Amino acid sequence: MIKPSLSELEARLDGVQVAADMAASLTLDAFKNAPVAENKGGGSMFDPVTATDRDAEQLIRSFIQKTFGADGIVGEEFADTQGSSGWTWCVDPIDGTRAFVAGVPVWSTLIGIFYDGEPVIGLIDHPAMAERYLGAKGKAWKQEPGGTSALKTRTCARLDDVILSCTEPMAMFDEAQLSAYEKIRQTARFSRLGLDAYSYALTASGSIDLVIEAQLKPYDIAALIPIIEGAGGKITDWQGGRAHDIGKEGGAVVCAGDPDLLDHVYPVLHG
Repeated sequence: MIKPSLSELEARLDGVQVAADMAASLTLDAFKNAPVAENKGGGSMFDPVTATDRDAEQLIRSFIQKTFGADGIVGEEFADTQGSSGWTWCVDPIDGTRAFVAGVPVWSTLIGIFYDGEPVIGLIDHPAMAERYLGAKGKAWKQEPGGTSALKTRTCARLDDVILSCTEPMAMFDEAQLSAYEKIRQTARFSRLGLDAYSYALTASGSIDLVIEAQLKPYDIAALIPIIEGAGGKITDWQGGRAHDIGKEGGAVVCAGDPDLLDHVYPVLHG
């Protein structure tokens, strides 16, 4: 990996927070006023999107194009923008749109930044809970009204000690994946569902130990990696490969606060 200059990285670390502030001014107001969703999937499963999803992504894109005009952009709601600088921003304006529409505050804005194909900056912003999680330069930290604190995952190398999370197993997994997940769930201490990206923030904080999910896209993953790794954890695909190489469709990931835990997880996932 070619390392970016410190000045370029610092500029984008500042920039990602400006972009998140801009998005939050829009999303938080909409959240408080009963947002209405439409089905963008068109299939039997409701895949919600709101006008705020699109407006927030456009706001972030406009900031990037104005401030870092040579950078690429990959987002959920609009076509990719090719860059020439080696930097690429991955944007999910509202991760957890179902939660957003249902009035559940765990929705977030995700912004991950790649340099030379590697994730180097990550941001998970939870405006409704006034919590922001950041990762860069091998570190991870949380910002909230009370101040800034370093993030550290929990030591947990045994499956029977695990607090497990998955947003929606019945919707995310095919039959074989669901069977593998169930084996881990039945061994785990207990599990929590419906947290969207907040489960990864809680893993970085040392509260949750293991997240197993599928059907993820690059913009769902990019922001998480620098935060999880900066806090001492590891996030991969189900084969132990790079999570950010999952491709556009069907991406299955496993995130462990304690990397040693993965030695017990992979054999179960592989059945």
